Amino acid sequence: MEQNVSTLPEYEALTTALVRVNSLLTAAECHGLIAGALNTKNTALISRFFTENDELVKDDAQFAELISKLVHLTAEGYRDEDFNFQLLLPDDDVPLLDRSRALAEWCGGYVMGLLESGIREFDRLPEDAAEVAKDLVEISQLDTSVENSGSDSDLMHLEEYVRVGVQILYAVLTNINVEANNAGEQGNSKE
Repeated sequence: MEQNVSTLPEYEALTTALVRVNSLLTAAECHGLIAGALNTKNTALISRFFTENDELVKDDAQFAELISKLVHLTAEGYRDEDFNFQLLLPDDDVPLLDRSRALAEWCGGYVMGLLESGIREFDRLPEDAAEVAKDLVEISQLDTSVENSGSDSDLMHLEEYVRVGVQILYAVLTNINVEANNAGEQGNSKE
C-alpha cells in the first residue's frame, strides 16, 4: 500500500511570500501560528498577523494559495494516523544558530495561535498537555542570539519533542472540543 504523504511548502518560498506582503512574521512563526490556531479550527482570526496591509494579501493570489495549502497540509498532518505532522523549519544545511532561532519562533507562533483561538489557561488542560504547552512557551523564549553549547543532535531532539508535543496538544484539545460539543447538544436536547 502506497503512503500519501504531502509535503509542506519550502521554507524559503514562504519566507519570500511573507516578505512580498510586508509581513513581520518569519516562515516558522507563520506555520506555528497556523498550527496553534488549528487546535480549535479557528484560523480566521490569525490572518491579521500576516500583514498590516490587507490589500497586499487580497491582491496576492500566490500568497493566499500558499497559506491555504499550508493550512490544509498542517490540518492533514494532525489527522494523519502515522503521526507524520511536520514543522516548517529551515533545511539542515542552514547554520545551527539560525535553525535554533527558527524553532523558537515556530513555538512562539504556535503559542500565539493557541492564545488567539481562545486557549489561555494552560493549567486547566490535562497534565501532559499543560506541560507541553508550558514547555513550548519556554522554548519560544530561548536566547538564540548567541552560540551556545548545543549540537545538531540536541536540536533534532528538541524538534522531535515539539513535533510530538503539538500532536498531543491537538489530540487533547480536539477531544475537549468534541466533549464540549456533545455536552452542548445534550443540553439542547433537554430543553
